[in-house]
Amino acid sequence: MLDTLIFVVLPYAAIALALFVTPYRYFKNRLDWSAFSTQFLERRKLYWGSIPWHYGVVIVLAGHLIGFLFPSAVQSALSNFSMLIVLESIALALGLLALVGSVILLIRRASGIVRAVTSYSDWIVLLLVLNQAITGVYMGVFARWGMEWYLYTAVPWLYSLLTLNPQIGYVSELPLVFKLHVAGAFLILAVLPFTKFVHFLFLPLDFLKDPPLLYRWASRKEKKVAIEETKRS
Repeated sequence: MLDTLIFVVLPYAAIALALFVTPYRYFKNRLDWSAFSTQFLERRKLYWGSIPWHYGVVIVLAGHLIGFLFPSAVQSALSNFSMLIVLESIALALGLLALVGSVILLIRRASGIVRAVTSYSDWIVLLLVLNQAITGVYMGVFARWGMEWYLYTAVPWLYSLLTLNPQIGYVSELPLVFKLHVAGAFLILAVLPFTKFVHFLFLPLDFLKDPPLLYRWASRKEKKVAIEETKRS
C-alpha cells in the first residue's frame, strides 16, 4: 500500500498539479509569480547558502536527467570503474554542497528579520529540500554506486510512469531512504505551483535586455531634504 502511494499515486498527483495549477496561476495573477527579495534584509547568509545550494542542486538534477534521457550512454561510461568512482565522488561533493546550502538557508529563515517575511510555504519547501539533500547524501555514503542501480531501477520505473503502466516492482524492494527521497521529490513538485518558488519554471529571457536597476542608500539628511521638497511641492 505504501509503495503504491509513493510510486503511483503521488507521482501522478504531483504531475497533474504541476501541469494544471502552474499555468492557471501564471495567467491569473502574475504579480505573485515572482519571489520576494530578502537581500536587503540579510545578505551574508543568503550568499553563503544560495551559492552552494544552487550549484549543488542544479548539477545533481542535470545528472539525474541525463541518466534518464540517455541511460545507455551513461551505462557505457560507468562501465569504466575509475569513471564510476570519479562521478560518484563528484555527485557526493555536490550533494554535500546542496546540504550545506540548505542548512544555511534554513537557519537564515529561522533567525533575524527575514523570519518576519517567511511564510508557511517557505518552511515547507525548505524542509522538503533539506530532506532531499539529507537522503541524497545518505545514499551517496551508505548505498554506494547509486548511479548504477539508478539506471536499472528508477529509470525503468520512471519510463513506466510515462507510458501509464507503472511498474513498481523495479523500486519496491529498495531501501526506505530511497522511498523517502522519491516521495520528497514529488512532494516538492506538488507544492511548487502553490508557492512563490514556482518562478524558477519561468525563463526570464526578456530580463537579459533590461537595463540594470541602481539602488542607493539615502542618508538621514538626504531623506529630510527630500521630505521637505515633497511638502513644498
